[in-house]
Amino acid sequence: MNGHAEPPYSDDPLTYLPRKQVQEFAKNRVIYSPLQPSDRLFVVILGRVKLASAAEDGCQTIARIVRTEGLFGESSLIAPGASAETATALDAVSLMSWSRNEIEQHIERDPCLGLALTQYMVRQCLDLQDRIESMAIHKTPERVMLALIQLAETLGVPMSDGSVLISALTHYAIAEYVGTSREIVTFQ
Repeated sequence: MNGHAEPPYSDDPLTYLPRKQVQEFAKNRVIYSPLQPSDRLFVVILGRVKLASAAEDGCQTIARIVRTEGLFGESSLIAPGASAETATALDAVSLMSWSRNEIEQHIERDPCLGLALTQYMVRQCLDLQDRIESMAIHKTPERVMLALIQLAETLGVPMSDGSVLISALTHYAIAEYVGTSREIVTFQ
């Protein structure tokens, strides 16, 4: 033992990722898609990013909305260029990104990054499992309500009166998140 205390482990991958040059994307700009694949892991510095996939009939479903300090593009670490999702800037966004090779090199130098990324991905899988179960079990009115609760948990900002403020989302975006039509969301 060298007398130096080991820094405490953090399950936040951002603790271990080095700073990179910030990239800017305008509102509604596609960051990557199946037609423009990416080999990068991204972190949102400012703004929100919508991750969606399209069914064969063209209907889009939002997998999740990523806000400040959230990661996306994880599939590039597994199978670069094979993702079926589209990442679109919901607002003007600022992002940092790392290639698969850069991530692998950082994990070799600091294995805690690999552990933190694994834990992050497991949390994302559990959240997605909850959403899939909700779609399978609940009727549309309950799904809309549960989606608003999930969005409040992931995107909301707690207010002093105990309420939670969710930044503006269109009824269409909520419908894509729920897997229904805008008209039904508006009605609910």
